[in-house]
Amino acid sequence: MEYAHVNYMRKVTGYMNNNGISRRPALVGLLFAAGMLLLLLPLRIWQQLRLVEDLTGFWIEKDFTVALLYVGLALLAALPCAAALSLRGSATLELTRSRRTLEGVTAALAAIALAWDAVMAFGYAARLFSGQGGAYFEVLEGQSSSPMSYYIRSGAMACLLEGVFALLSTLFFLRLAAIDVRPQKNAYLGRAMALAPFAWSVCRILRRFARTIAYLKVSDLFLTLAMLAALMIFLLAFAQNVAGRTSGYKPAALLAAGIPAAVLALLCFVPRVIAYGLPGGMSSGTIPQDALIEWCDPAMAAFVLAFVGGRVKAGEETKHEL
Repeated sequence: MEYAHVNYMRKVTGYMNNNGISRRPALVGLLFAAGMLLLLLPLRIWQQLRLVEDLTGFWIEKDFTVALLYVGLALLAALPCAAALSLRGSATLELTRSRRTLEGVTAALAAIALAWDAVMAFGYAARLFSGQGGAYFEVLEGQSSSPMSYYIRSGAMACLLEGVFALLSTLFFLRLAAIDVRPQKNAYLGRAMALAPFAWSVCRILRRFARTIAYLKVSDLFLTLAMLAALMIFLLAFAQNVAGRTSGYKPAALLAAGIPAAVLALLCFVPRVIAYGLPGGMSSGTIPQDALIEWCDPAMAAFVLAFVGGRVKAGEETKHEL
């Protein structure tokens, strides 16, 4: 009787694992991301429409929604980190070759958005290199000791490198999308190319640090920097795991950084689209470069959620085939 009970439990455990219950960490992470968006997105939209001055980007006033936003952001950062620490010994990444349509579609969308970001970055870099960055950059140019110093301090070099790494990242995500849709054994992801998205995110941060805060929406800048910091950690962990490195970030780090990065990317994108799309919203000629609508943010958020939801699980580590 006892043997039959043990055999039954083994069958139940096998059934649960074969039907995706072992992916519970990723499922919980996705539900947590959805809950945080339901809480924070309405607050952020309200702030974008009512509490932030269009021309300067500073707070006009602060109400209780600001405190709620900061509390929510603290939870968004702390809870995934705590979960990752508890799963650091059991979380694994599914890297076997199989058809992953959702991940492939989101990877293709990320490639398209990155290509557009490269076009925008190259265009803005060309303006800065030609001295057409505006009054602030004219003053900066007069204070610089050399043209190279001006190019670095104005963000021209960061924009140029952002465009270069965006193009390399486009090629990487196109290759990943092809492997997800048609998993061929003779198609591989290059280890060096896997670092291109990480380098692209670093350049995005450098570009923002090169600008004066008076030209940015201050509250947007805070969220954007937090998003880029989380995205950098995710993309570095992503590169190390996909490239087959045996050391570095554990798969649990993909949950700890990926969930906040995706939520923050949508918090940066959606309120800005709504605010600028309303009648009387800011025109493209008055919006600072770093406050423009960046389509790479929702595209990367979709890819991060698809990758984490489809690959992160708890259980025995699978053979690396990417």
